[in-house]
Amino acid sequence: MEYSSQDVLPARSTTGVLYTYTDSGKVKNTLKAARVDQFSTEDSTYSVISGGFELKFYNSAGELDGMLTAINAYLYDRNSLMVARDSVVFLNRDNEVLKTEELIWVQDSAIVYTEKFVTIERNSGIIYGKGLRANENFTNYDIKQPQGDFYLENEQESK
Repeated sequence: MEYSSQDVLPARSTTGVLYTYTDSGKVKNTLKAARVDQFSTEDSTYSVISGGFELKFYNSAGELDGMLTAINAYLYDRNSLMVARDSVVFLNRDNEVLKTEELIWVQDSAIVYTEKFVTIERNSGIIYGKGLRANENFTNYDIKQPQGDFYLENEQESK
């Protein structure tokens, strides 16, 4: 492979990665990736994940709370941002499955969002939409421009 003077080489490349992120001694999430290349420029430090990855989220009791997978991602250190791309799948603890081509995770705000087309598979059917905003474990979400069949449970009036 040839590099020109304009190409930025990674400061570090790692394969078969497993990172564990903790807060106050409790595991918050784990990242398992095929390859992570870390870059440093005058303006920023960032990482490129390639070859597929799995990001698991854990609740305060240490139980699996959600799992995000994709083929590629960019991690931006300055603003604690991850942009997951290519065959993005997010499974939550309720077995709902989000599928999209791009999903952005903002660690500091504990949210995920996208402006891309989304498909959410639920027990009650499939919902489609363009754009989504959710908490980081994908248990509470708003779909922009939703489409699909919606089934509402009948509420019993109490007297």
